[in-house]
Amino acid sequence: MPVNIDQAARRIREDGYAVVPDFLDEPTVERLRCGLAPVFDAIGSRMDEDHGQQTLHTHNLLAKTRAVDEVLVDDRLLGLIEAVLGPDFQVSGVAAMRPGPGDRRQRMHQDDGHYPIPRPHPPLIVNTLIALDPFTAENGATEIVPGSHRFTERVDPEVPTVTVEMPTGALLLWEGAVWHRGGGNSTHNQYRRSINVNFNLAWLKQRENQFVGVPWEVAVEMPEKLQALIGYKLTNFGLGTVDYRNPIETVRQRLSH
Repeated sequence: MPVNIDQAARRIREDGYAVVPDFLDEPTVERLRCGLAPVFDAIGSRMDEDHGQQTLHTHNLLAKTRAVDEVLVDDRLLGLIEAVLGPDFQVSGVAAMRPGPGDRRQRMHQDDGHYPIPRPHPPLIVNTLIALDPFTAENGATEIVPGSHRFTERVDPEVPTVTVEMPTGALLLWEGAVWHRGGGNSTHNQYRRSINVNFNLAWLKQRENQFVGVPWEVAVEMPEKLQALIGYKLTNFGLGTVDYRNPIETVRQRLSH
């Protein structure tokens, strides 16, 4: 379905986040649910002394399944990311999430906290969630502090938030400096499945090490577009080279010996 990229990018600049309510159609959602079923079935929860019962996310998804490839190379998604970060970006991490009944809300955090850069600063990260189930206040929809991407100090953990409720197939995007958290799941039998794709500027270190996490045998079989997205490309006048070449060429060479 068409996406108004300019409108979404403006919302992200102004409020720190945006929702595209009809990003995926029902057949695509169903393909993703089926393809990721083994991954979601394996997701559980753990007890944490400080935060109680919380979901264990499944990271490094590109090493575990090909079910999400088509979503990652969707031109609409990449156009939205480019509208915020510019053309030189990469996938920083891909995860599956399924908060279950009884899971508590996350602590308040910013996704760009890895980078020790004074605030406020230009966008470094755009994070996304693709809803494979409806997001509701009861099943743990994401809670965001609007406009907090411009803050220079930590927020009070009890600061008022907006609960981002959205339908199946919707896409939530937020700027990495936005204060937010996953909500708590107060239902008795509902699971909230989603795909989390984190993007960052291509000259920054990725949250997940794609070069180690994704086996070389898997990487060389990926479409060139996806290889570039996970970091197999030259960026910013040659960063990331191996002997002045795209590193995927070195990987192919070593696998052939």
